[in-house]
Amino acid sequence: MIKVKSKIAQKGLFLVIVPLVFEVIFMSVLVYLLVVAEGDIQRRIESKKIVAVATTIGTRVIDCQFLSMLYNAMKIPMLDVRFDEDAHFISNQLIELKRLCEKTEPRRSLSLEVESTVTTTMNRLRTIFTGEFEPDADLQKVAGTTKKSDRVYSRMTGSFKVIDKLLTMEQDTQTKVQAKEKLYREYIRQSIIYGVGAHVILTVVLAVIFAWTITKPIAILSENTRRLVKREPLAAPIRGDDELAHIDEVFHAAAQDLIRVDKQRKHLVSLVKDELSEPLRTVQYTLHNLSQGVLGDLSEKAENRILLAARDTDRVMRLIDDLLSIETMEGARFDLDLKETTSSEVVEAAIGSVKDMAERHGVKLEINDVGGRFIADKDRLVQVLINFLSNAIKFSPKEGLITVQVLKHDEDYEFRVTDRGRGVPQNKLEQIFEPFQQVESSDQTSKGGTGLGLPISKTIVEQHGGEIGVTSVLNEGSTFWFKIPRSH
Repeated sequence: MIKVKSKIAQKGLFLVIVPLVFEVIFMSVLVYLLVVAEGDIQRRIESKKIVAVATTIGTRVIDCQFLSMLYNAMKIPMLDVRFDEDAHFISNQLIELKRLCEKTEPRRSLSLEVESTVTTTMNRLRTIFTGEFEPDADLQKVAGTTKKSDRVYSRMTGSFKVIDKLLTMEQDTQTKVQAKEKLYREYIRQSIIYGVGAHVILTVVLAVIFAWTITKPIAILSENTRRLVKREPLAAPIRGDDELAHIDEVFHAAAQDLIRVDKQRKHLVSLVKDELSEPLRTVQYTLHNLSQGVLGDLSEKAENRILLAARDTDRVMRLIDDLLSIETMEGARFDLDLKETTSSEVVEAAIGSVKDMAERHGVKLEINDVGGRFIADKDRLVQVLINFLSNAIKFSPKEGLITVQVLKHDEDYEFRVTDRGRGVPQNKLEQIFEPFQQVESSDQTSKGGTGLGLPISKTIVEQHGGEIGVTSVLNEGSTFWFKIPRSH
C-alpha cells in the first residue's frame, strides 16, 4: 500500500477522493435507474411490436375470409392469387410473432395458439379455392365452429379470440410498463436534483477548506516573494507544520541573508566607485589637458591618439557611473541627450574605438552603411555598437571578417554586426541579455567582461523605442542587431 508522507499531498488526496467517491455513488445510482428504465422501454417497444404483428395477422385473416366468400359467390379470377399472397404474408407474420414472444412463457403459449388457430382457419378457407368446398356442404365442417351462421366471418371467430386475448395481455403489459417508466423518471429527476444540490454543497465546503488550508498560505508565499524581490519586510510566518510552512521559514531565513548581502554589496559598490573613479578621473583630466595642448604641443598623430583615448576614457567613466547608479539593472534608465545624428557618425565613432583592438586580434572590419539621419543619443548608440564589435572581435578567429551593416526600413534603421565566430546556443539567445549572463562561465576569465554590456545595450535601445536581438548558428557565427526608429 502506498503511504503518502506529504501533508499537502494528503490534503490534496482528501479533496480529490471525497468528491470522486460521491460522484461514483451518484453515477452508479443514475446508471441503475437508467438501466431499469431502458429495460422497461425495451419491453414496451416489444409489446408494441407484438400488438402490431397480431393486429396485422387478424386484419389479413379477415381479408382472406372476404376473398373466399367473394370467390365462392362469383368465381372471380385472380382472387386465388391474391389469397395465396395474403396466406404467405400471414405465414411470415406468424413466424415473426413467435420470435417476438419466445422470451416469456405466457406470450409463447399464446403465440403458438394463435399460429394453430390461424393455420386451421386458413387451411379450411383454402378448400374454397381448390374445389374441395361444396356449396351444400356442412358449414360447421368448413368453419370449424360449433355455431351455424350465414357469414364466413362469424364462423371463424376461434383465431380472433386468441388474438384478442394476446392483445389484451399486451395492453395490460404496456399499462404497467408506462406506470413504471413514469415512476423511474421521477426517481431520476429527484436523483439529479438532490445529487447536483449535494455536489454543489460539497464543492463549496471543500473549496472553503482548500482555500483556508492551501491557497491562503500560497497567497502569503506569493506576497512574500514579491516583497523579497522589492526588499520589503515579509508577512508574518505561516502557522503549521506542513511543507508550505517550512517553505515560509526558508523565505524568512533568505530575507535575513539578503539583508546582510545587500549591506555587503552596497559597501562593495561604494568601495569600487571610490577606487575606480578617482584614478580614472585623474587620467581623464590629464588626457584632456594633453588634447588641448596645455602640457605642450603634440604631433598630429599623437593628438589624434590622445583625442581617441580621451573619448574612450569619457565613455568608460560614464559606464562606471551608470553601472554604479543602476546597480543590479532593475528599473534602469539613462538620461538621453537626444539630437539629430547619422548612422555614419555612429558607425565611424564605434569603428574608431575598436580599430586597434581589431588589429591586435588580426580581425578585419567591413562597413556597409546605407546612410540615414535620425534623432538619438549618439554616444549611447556608439556604446551599444562598441559592445557588439568588441564581443565580435573577442570571439572571432584570426583573420576573421566582421561586417557592420546599416539597413533602412520603412519605420526604422537597423544596425547589424555579423561575425564568423563560435556562435550562441539557441537556449542562450535571450539569456545573454540578462545581467551577469555569458555564453560560457569561462568567458569571464578567458575573454574578459562582466556580463553587463548586453543588458546595458538593451536598456539603451529600448529607451530609444527600439528593439535588440541576436541570430546565431553554432560554429558559423552570430549577428547582433538593434533597430532605432526613424522618428523618435
